[in-house]
Amino acid sequence: MKKLGIVLAFLAAWLWTAPASAQFKWGLEAGVNLSKVRVNGDGGLFDSSNRTGWFVGPKAQVVMPVIGLGIDGAILYSQKYMKLEAEGESSPNKSLPYLEIPINLRYNFGFSSLVGIYLATGPQYNWFLGSRNLVWGGESYGSLERSTFSWNVGAGVNLLSHLQLGFTYNIALGETGMIGDVGDVVQNFDVKNNTFQVRLAYLF
Repeated sequence: MKKLGIVLAFLAAWLWTAPASAQFKWGLEAGVNLSKVRVNGDGGLFDSSNRTGWFVGPKAQVVMPVIGLGIDGAILYSQKYMKLEAEGESSPNKSLPYLEIPINLRYNFGFSSLVGIYLATGPQYNWFLGSRNLVWGGESYGSLERSTFSWNVGAGVNLLSHLQLGFTYNIALGETGMIGDVGDVVQNFDVKNNTFQVRLAYLF
């Protein structure tokens, strides 16, 4: 809950300072996740490939006119996947459903009323919705954190005053989970799951 409090405090601080003339929009956002697990300190024992998932949910945006500075937030259902390889064997494809709350500070560059570019960055709170236990060959080999904290860096284009097409790299700031006791290896390793996202939003 402390991680969620940080994200909400970030949002509250911005809304407190936003002028009354700020423009508010809301809509729906969806996109594709391309995530890859990184195991810290494993010495190359574990390997993972990119796994493709998706996300969808409502989005809101507040932008101050003229200067183009604003903030956006969303509540997303995000489906990711995790698969590891070690000692010539592959783990089962683990489903990773999350409730994600990204809050991004953004800056808009307007070339015209129809086309513009934006840059965005900010914190994200992630709440894991599935089973935390990791199973390989009928045995538990680790577990996932119930909640995690990450940071977004992204850019994109604004089209026709309503559409947004963007790209985001989501960087895990803490451990996604922990694995250990795989095969002949009796040792614990921290797991991080960074994600590249392609996103499309329609705002009213």
